[in-house]
Amino acid sequence: MDRADLLGISFLLAALSFQLWVTRKVWRSEGYEPAQKRAQAKLIWFVPVIGALVAFSMLDPEPEKARDQDSNLPRV
Repeated sequence: MDRADLLGISFLLAALSFQLWVTRKVWRSEGYEPAQKRAQAKLIWFVPVIGALVAFSMLDPEPEKARDQDSNLPRV
């Protein structure tokens, strides 16, 4: 196996990892309804890398920040 093969395999693994990560973020997002989540997942997987970039750019970071802030509140 030469360098070009390793580079290609590395790129494919990185792209697959990115798509899995974005898909997970979409499914955990509270900003989408189930039908929207399915549509985002289809975009991610039917248009590799570019679809994941588009879906990632459309994710709203605010609910995650609010969730992180809520977890830092003292328990009563």
